[in-house]
Amino acid sequence: MQKHLSELPALTGLRGFAALWVLLFHVWALAGSPLLRVGESAWTGIDGFLSLGWAGVDLFFCLSAFLLTLPYAQWRSGLAPRPDTGRYLWKRVLRIYPAYLTQLAILLLIAVVITHDRTLSLGEFIAHLFLWFNVGRDWVAPLVGVWFTLPIEFGFYLILPFLAPLLDRRRWPWLLVAAIAVAIGWRMLALANSLSAPIPVRVIEIERLPGRIDQFVIGMLAGSAYIAARVRGWRPSHTAFWFWGGTIGFVLLGVALALIANVYWDGHPLLYIWHALASACLVPILLAAAWDAKPSRWLFDNRPLRYLGATSFGVYLWHMPILLWILPHLPASLSAVGRFWLLLALVLPATLIVAHLSYWLIERPALRLGHRRSAHPGLETELPERAAAADGSS
Repeated sequence: MQKHLSELPALTGLRGFAALWVLLFHVWALAGSPLLRVGESAWTGIDGFLSLGWAGVDLFFCLSAFLLTLPYAQWRSGLAPRPDTGRYLWKRVLRIYPAYLTQLAILLLIAVVITHDRTLSLGEFIAHLFLWFNVGRDWVAPLVGVWFTLPIEFGFYLILPFLAPLLDRRRWPWLLVAAIAVAIGWRMLALANSLSAPIPVRVIEIERLPGRIDQFVIGMLAGSAYIAARVRGWRPSHTAFWFWGGTIGFVLLGVALALIANVYWDGHPLLYIWHALASACLVPILLAAAWDAKPSRWLFDNRPLRYLGATSFGVYLWHMPILLWILPHLPASLSAVGRFWLLLALVLPATLIVAHLSYWLIERPALRLGHRRSAHPGLETELPERAAAADGSS
């Protein structure tokens, strides 16, 4: 069983879809949120789908927790030794920091030498260097907006070894209840302390790791359930139903969110449980993809999305700076619809090229280094691309 844990290609493609979804959302939003419809009906367009593209981050987080939990779930099932914590953390550092620090250095060099844009004070630079920019009360605004999710992801990396001993089926309900309680409690407290602040500030305060721990724990429990099912030799007979059931649930949840979008950040009840509900819908999708259900195989197990999944971290890091560099140079006479399509035609290929270079020149060599020191039983002989999939790259 162990040697096949990394061979979950539909999940790699699913991560590629998540990266593309986030990119499409930002292009659409910065183009002016145009209506992209045939006729007047909301059901004949794609703008509703694009407007929820930020939920790709929910998919990233839940999928990352699912994949990173697999070796620990093997250990809890008695199938493998416990992963070495030091080596695990070393691999996590290699997954995030080389590509991120390279981007930080490039952006600062461009700001100093070419554009003369914003640079960083010493305190801001240290915060960026260690991904501390949204830690504490006096947090630092990240140089690139999407970076605010990196400390959330890396924070989960740090606590996963401490949560892993709780991956016992008798403790699953207690772990789930505790995670949901912590997330709701944090989000209520953060909202109370930032209600008078602008919405972007509220987002930073509310969306820190404690406010999303339910999402990670649900992903962990899904990974544990997957290993438990494999140990028992159990697999549902109608995995397609799992996939479509989770998809329909996620779509309905997105529709509900769209209907209350204007009051969501003011303390609507969905604010406190959105991530848990979204993850509950994502779990059957992840499990169906792991079980190679036909819909997931048709949609995500294809060469373009699998490669996009392998390079997804570079796509996530670079699409926003590229978008912001291109946007001011578009003709002012363009309509919002025209701006969207032109932006997409320019941003998507440019991002894919830069992400390709990031993967082959920076991320893949770092993954090879971490791969040689792998502590995950059964993964030592993987190719780097498969190791990246098993590692739940951001």
